Amino acid sequence: MLDEGTDSKARAAAVRWARWRLGPLGFADLITRVDTSVLRYGRLVTRYAVRTGTWAEEAYAGGANTARHSRSTPPVSLDTLDLWSASPEALAEQSSHLAACRDCHGAGQVTCPTCRGSLRASCSGCGGSGRRMSRARKSYRMVNCSECRGNGTKKCVRCTKGLVGCRPCRGSGTLRRWLKVATVERTQVRAWPDPKALSAHKGLLEDSKRAIQWPGARALTSVEHTGLLPDSALDEEARSAGFIAVRPSLEPGFEPLRGKILSQSLDVFEAPSATVCFEFASRPGFIHLLGRDLRPTQARDTSAFHRRVGALMGVAMAGFFAMPFLASTFTGRHAFYKDPEQSGFAMLAILGLWPGTWWWAATALRRRRVGGAKSPARWHDRIGIGLTGLCALVLAGCFLFIRPSVPELVRLTAEGQLREAELHADLLEADGESSPEYIEARNTFVLARIRGMDNRDAVKLIRHYVGSGKGTGPLEAECVKLREAWARSALERGEEEPVEAELAALSAERAPSSVMDGLRATLEDLRIAKGKAALEKGEFASAIQFLKRVQAPALASERPEPLLARAYLRQEHACPARDVRCRATALHHAVAVDPGEASRTALASFRTAELTRLARAAHTSNAPGPALRELHAADEDATALLSILEGDAELTTARSLLLGRREELLRDRVPLGEPLEVAQALLGPSGLEMQRSDVFRVVDAPAGTLTYLFVGQGTTRGLYVTTPDHGQAGLSPASLQVAAKRFAGQEFSAKDLMHAGKGVAHVPVRLGRHAALLGWHDDTLVEAQIGRVEP
Repeated sequence: MLDEGTDSKARAAAVRWARWRLGPLGFADLITRVDTSVLRYGRLVTRYAVRTGTWAEEAYAGGANTARHSRSTPPVSLDTLDLWSASPEALAEQSSHLAACRDCHGAGQVTCPTCRGSLRASCSGCGGSGRRMSRARKSYRMVNCSECRGNGTKKCVRCTKGLVGCRPCRGSGTLRRWLKVATVERTQVRAWPDPKALSAHKGLLEDSKRAIQWPGARALTSVEHTGLLPDSALDEEARSAGFIAVRPSLEPGFEPLRGKILSQSLDVFEAPSATVCFEFASRPGFIHLLGRDLRPTQARDTSAFHRRVGALMGVAMAGFFAMPFLASTFTGRHAFYKDPEQSGFAMLAILGLWPGTWWWAATALRRRRVGGAKSPARWHDRIGIGLTGLCALVLAGCFLFIRPSVPELVRLTAEGQLREAELHADLLEADGESSPEYIEARNTFVLARIRGMDNRDAVKLIRHYVGSGKGTGPLEAECVKLREAWARSALERGEEEPVEAELAALSAERAPSSVMDGLRATLEDLRIAKGKAALEKGEFASAIQFLKRVQAPALASERPEPLLARAYLRQEHACPARDVRCRATALHHAVAVDPGEASRTALASFRTAELTRLARAAHTSNAPGPALRELHAADEDATALLSILEGDAELTTARSLLLGRREELLRDRVPLGEPLEVAQALLGPSGLEMQRSDVFRVVDAPAGTLTYLFVGQGTTRGLYVTTPDHGQAGLSPASLQVAAKRFAGQEFSAKDLMHAGKGVAHVPVRLGRHAALLGWHDDTLVEAQIGRVEP
């Protein structure tokens, strides 16, 4: 079947195969040899069936506990039984027998899964705890479960004496078992000598007729036989193809008593074949071809292709990440290099390095042979190294020779191309250029650049170039003029903060004192004018704010102190009559700013009036409630005055008299039965928390208690004491005695705190002049009511 052109056809088929596998250019030059031959091969199609046997079982309906009298062993052994000896129905009939149930061991009953044979099941009402939640008197508590009476278990209703019927055998104790046989048919297709080398033969490894109709090969013989194919049915073609030697590897594997061959079909073919060997990327390889048109098969060694693809993918990924890095390295040096005219060549060179390096690597891999030898170079092998070298030279030139220059800066400034000139000047300044030519060109550029710019932008540009301090005198003088003009415009608009910022900047830049003093004097006059205008409008707080911001009174045309003192005095007249702190603060500031006769007289008059009022409050003869309110207000005023007029001996004495009078009023008093002011004074300013208009909760109550004071017509009428967990925890008698002593001044007698009874009861007792009720639950004290306690 071979002809004279088989070798050239094999080479052409290998080149086509390599092209579709992204192979290297000139793959025909990499082929080392071609081995052609006529290959005889074949396939064996085996159809077989496999039977599996399992024991099936069901409950025996012949009578209860039959297995105790008729237990028997299986009539057949599944391990030694030939499942093809009879039909599945006959095998089921032959193997049918009775056996004891494995779950109940033939008894027909098993232990109850609910009670585990104890006859007591967990109570569903309480979950087995014996306790459940119950509500009584608007509170919740735990009580015994009514279904199980607190035991947690109750009688099991699902079993009889702890036993229930067995479910698998339905209470009979006996199962009927028989052999259940299942049959599965399969088809196996095997080919020889090498399935990979025969993969081009369509339908060869399928159970179809396409293999015989394939035009690439010639069918020599085809034999089909029911059951196992005997050796006598084989012809000379099958024997010469080596079928007998490889037949054991083509037969299906199954257990002797379980499987059975139904039929076998043998096909033998003959086709031209070729093995094309090649070398590249330092590795040898081959591709096997089959058929008249020499189609590639799966019998191949393409590790060299994989190595080449992996290397090229690595080069491509490295170039993908290297391109942005190189571009940022070039343009990141300075804004000068981001200009399109300067960076265009560099970007093109960086862009060309990627395909050039990739092509160079592909060429190097194609030319490398086994043993270090190289195949002859072709014209396209020089593209990669040429492109890479050219781009590398261009990129190096861009790094080395693209630089700014002073003549270019002078030219661009003269032509009015100030944006491009700024890039040159900026980079020359960053490189530390200090030649006289550069300084003159830079100053000329900056003075030209700031024309038409915003004032702030112009100052920022000048500050960028005066940092070196070399020949920057004209620039600094221009910067002072710009700042002064900006400050003057801000003063005309009445803005103070921009002027202060400019003064701070001028001070840091060591501007002439005449410029700074002139701006400062104008600013202080503006503040004084704002203060006088606010004072005339009656806006005393604004006037004080404006006048206090004056920092250099000597430079102002008018002294701000008299105006500020007058503003404080007028503010004192505007304060509410009872706002002692506001009035004292205003007068104190007025005296501190301008200690004139008007300020001192106003402060002395105010102080004398307040001392008289405090003395009158200290000798009040009102009832305890109003007296305590008056003393409290007077004490607050005295404290405020002392915080402002520190060290005033007369005010300190007046406050001591107020505190003494307060102690005198509270002596031998208790919170219960007194005006509310007495209770508030005894318990502290934060001792009571209002719940509603007639009920106050005691914040600092005795430990373990919740205490409430009931008020009626301004007088504390009753006291209610209980626990935070009312209805669930008892009230401690010791805590109750502490509360009674603290709020009523007396304690309960020992017999009052003893109680024996059942259920809920409220026992009346006496606590001095107060009637009381003690709440009991059985023998546990729950609450106490002293005096009038309304629900």
